[in-house]
Amino acid sequence: MKYPLLSNIDGPKDLKRLAPAQLPTLAEEVRFFIQNETQTKAGHIKSSLGVVELSIALHYYFNTPEDILIWDVGHQAYAHKVLTGRRESFSTNRKKGGIAGFTRRSESEYDPFGAGHSSTSISALAGFCQADQLSGKQRQNIAVIGDGALTGGMAFEGLNYIGEQAYDCWVILNDNQSSIDANIGALQAFNSYQDWAKSMGFSVGVVEQGNSISALADGFKSLGKNKGPKFLIVRTQKALGFEMQVSEASSSSPFQSALRDKLISIMQADPNLVVLSPAMLAGAGLHDVQRKFPDRVLDVGIAEQHAVTMAAALAAAGFKPIVHLYSTFAQRALDQIIHDVALQKLAVTFLIDRAGLVGADGPTHHGNFDQAMLSSIPNLRIGMAADGHALAEMLDWAVNQNEDSVWIRYAKEAVPEESKWRSYRPHWWLNQGRKKVILSYGAMAHPAQAAAEESDWSHLHIPIYKPFPEGDLAEQLKDCEALICVDENPFEASVGARMKAMKARGIIHAVVRSIHLPDEFIAHADRKTLLEERSLSKEGILALSQEF
Repeated sequence: MKYPLLSNIDGPKDLKRLAPAQLPTLAEEVRFFIQNETQTKAGHIKSSLGVVELSIALHYYFNTPEDILIWDVGHQAYAHKVLTGRRESFSTNRKKGGIAGFTRRSESEYDPFGAGHSSTSISALAGFCQADQLSGKQRQNIAVIGDGALTGGMAFEGLNYIGEQAYDCWVILNDNQSSIDANIGALQAFNSYQDWAKSMGFSVGVVEQGNSISALADGFKSLGKNKGPKFLIVRTQKALGFEMQVSEASSSSPFQSALRDKLISIMQADPNLVVLSPAMLAGAGLHDVQRKFPDRVLDVGIAEQHAVTMAAALAAAGFKPIVHLYSTFAQRALDQIIHDVALQKLAVTFLIDRAGLVGADGPTHHGNFDQAMLSSIPNLRIGMAADGHALAEMLDWAVNQNEDSVWIRYAKEAVPEESKWRSYRPHWWLNQGRKKVILSYGAMAHPAQAAAEESDWSHLHIPIYKPFPEGDLAEQLKDCEALICVDENPFEASVGARMKAMKARGIIHAVVRSIHLPDEFIAHADRKTLLEERSLSKEGILALSQEF
C-alpha cells in the first residue's frame, strides 16, 4: 500500500492542512503503516491500533507541541510517533539505536513526559497544570490514560488532586475494556466511570464511537466549552484492523513452563497457597493455573502496592501467598515490601519475573534494580534461578518455610533446558576445586559454564544471594588463586562486590575480578546484544580469563 496522505505528514502542521473528510483515509494509511513496519517486532501494536483515530484527532484539534499531550504508559503511542516526525525512523522502533517503544522526552518535543510504567499520566498532568499557573502560560494540557492503567493507585491520587484544584485540563479515558488481560475493578464492572469522575468535580463527556474522528471532534468541541477539569470517555476497539499475519513474539520460556507446572502441583496439594498478580497473568503464562484454581489465582489490576499488602494480610491470616511481579514493576511496591511484609516477618513468596536485562522494552523495563534495593532489608531472602528446574525447586523450598519472605528472581528469555541444579548452597558445575574459578549467579550460570568448558577454569554457581553463603564459599575457594565473578546486577549488589569484601577481610586470597552491569540506565536492544556489550557472555568471560 502506498501512503499518499501519510507520506506528506512530518508533523501536526502538515496534518492540519488536510480536510476533515480526508482524515479517515489517513487513519487507514497509519493503521497499515504501523503493521507493515512492525511485522517482525510487533511490541505493543494492538494497543496502538485502537487509538489511531484518537491520535489523529488530538493532533488535529489541539496545538501540539505547544499544548501538552501525555500518553500514559506510552505503549499506545505508535500512531502519535508516526504523526510527529518519526515516520521515517519508525522501522527502527524497539531496535538497537532506534526509537523507543514508549514516549521519551529525549526523542521528540512532542513527548513532553516519558513513560513506560502505567498510571503516571494524571499526576504528570497536574504538574504541568501547576507549572502553567506559576508561569502564567495559557495552553491546553491533556492526558490519555487507558482503562487498565486507571486501576493503578497513582491515577486515583492524581484525579483526586486535580478535581480539588480545579485545573483547566483534559483527562481522556481510552476505554477498550482491556488491560493486558481482561480488565478488572468496580469502575469497569459497574460502568461507573462517569459518576466517579463527576463526584470529583470533573465535567464528563462520552464518545461512544471512539474510532470515528468526526465523533471525537464533536466530543472535543462539546466538552471543551466547560472550564476546569474535563473527563472524556472514549470507547475504542483495541487492535482495530489488526492483521493476523503480523507476528507477535511469544513470551513463553522454560521458566514459565516450569513455574506453571510447579504451581499446579503444589496448589493441588496445599489449599492454603494463593497466587496474586497485578495484571500480569498472561505475561507470566499463568492462565492455565488460574483456570484450575479460579478462587486462588487472583488478578488484582495494575496495583502492585495493593497486591503486596493484600498478600501480607493473607499471610497474617494463615495462608501462603505467592506474589508474581515483574522486577521493574516491583519497584512500585518497595514500601509495602519493607513495611508490610519484611517488618512484620510475614512469609510471602515473591516470584520476580524479567529479572535482569529484558531487551527491546529498554530502561523502563530492565529488571536490574530490585536486588540492589532490597538486599539490605531484614527478614527477606533473595535468590535467582538459573533455569526452570531450579525455579521449581526454589519455589518448593520457599512455600514450605515460614520464617522469612523469599524473593525468587528469574530472567525473561529462555536458557538451556538441561539443568545442573544440585542444591540451594553453592555447587560446582565443572572441574571442582581448580585454582582458577568462575563464580556465577542466576542466569549467568550458562555463559559461565560455556566459558569454563572452553578453558581450564572451574565453574562454581550460587543460587542464593541473601543470606550470602560466605562460609560455604570460604571453604570451596580456599585454594583459589584467580576468581571471575559473573552477575547480571550492578556492582554494589553483585556477587563480585561480596567476594571483594571477603578478600579485603582476608577470608579468601584469590585475585578477584567482576563482570557486572554498569551503574547506568541501559538503552533498548535485544537481550543477547546487551549482555555481549557488557561482557556478560561466554566471549566476555573468556576474554577476561586471558588477563590472568
